[in-house]
Amino acid sequence: MGTSGAVIAGGGSRRFGTDKRLVRIDGRALLVRTIDVLRPMTSELLVVVASETDRTVVSDVLGDAGEDVSVHVDARPDCGPAAGLEVALSVAREESVLVVATDHPALRPEVLALLAARAATSDALAVALEGPYGGEPLLAVYRTAALPKVRSRLDAGVRRMQDVLAALDPVVIASSEWRAYDPAGATLRDIDVPSDVPDEHADDHALQRPDGPVEPER
Repeated sequence: MGTSGAVIAGGGSRRFGTDKRLVRIDGRALLVRTIDVLRPMTSELLVVVASETDRTVVSDVLGDAGEDVSVHVDARPDCGPAAGLEVALSVAREESVLVVATDHPALRPEVLALLAARAATSDALAVALEGPYGGEPLLAVYRTAALPKVRSRLDAGVRRMQDVLAALDPVVIASSEWRAYDPAGATLRDIDVPSDVPDEHADDHALQRPDGPVEPER
């Protein structure tokens, strides 16, 4: 049984002030870096975005690197990443879906491989890494069989991904276990504000698209 890979890349980036997906680190857009980490360990690659406009932005930034990536749009506007999870589980070919956000610049393949391996030997609807507040819902593997419960939570007005994950009674891989592969815990690090992008890795503080600077979101 294989594993699908899904990047929840809805856009927004309100705290960052511009589109995080397009931030270039070590020469590659953050979204491209994320997909490149998932590619060797998944049988298909999905990106879920919030709108048709987002679909165009993502397709442009992926370019040739997106030939094996399918881009899908949230079915529930303005419902956050939980709506992206719903779409990913509804379109995935495989029974298990490795789900990550697009704003983790230092994902460790060994940690994600641990997640996938644990999910393959578990009957749980979800397996997640332990973070400072419990299971990390966007560093997790979900079974497509979780879709009815995810939809039920969304129908009930639940929007927080932590609450959606909790409803699935997940297996949580303890920090002490996964940090054996990532002692600094770099996999958890995300980018919320421009200062989260280390100067030594950022290509340009203008945060360029391939064809020029990114305009701040309105």
